[in-house]
Amino acid sequence: MDLSSPKAVAERGEKIYEEKYKAAYETEHPGKFLAIDVTTEKAYLGDSAEAAINLARNDSPAGFVHLVKVGSAGAFRVSYTNDTNVDWLFR
Repeated sequence: MDLSSPKAVAERGEKIYEEKYKAAYETEHPGKFLAIDVTTEKAYLGDSAEAAINLARNDSPAGFVHLVKVGSAGAFRVSYTNDTNVDWLFR
């Protein structure tokens, strides 16, 4: 199993989620966070990202973890804007 890059860990985590957890968790735990240890395929459910990751780290400190927000396209939303009026940053 290649875990040499964050992309490889994410791809492995998504595959595990799809195959083992998605169907049940999206019905039973929408909006919760799931940290998946991609080396053991074990999942840790939490109300927040931090809670799920802490559970995973406590159980498997050397594991590689992929984070999923159950029922969402991604764990976090990232946005970018190109606002040409940014002088407020320098006041």
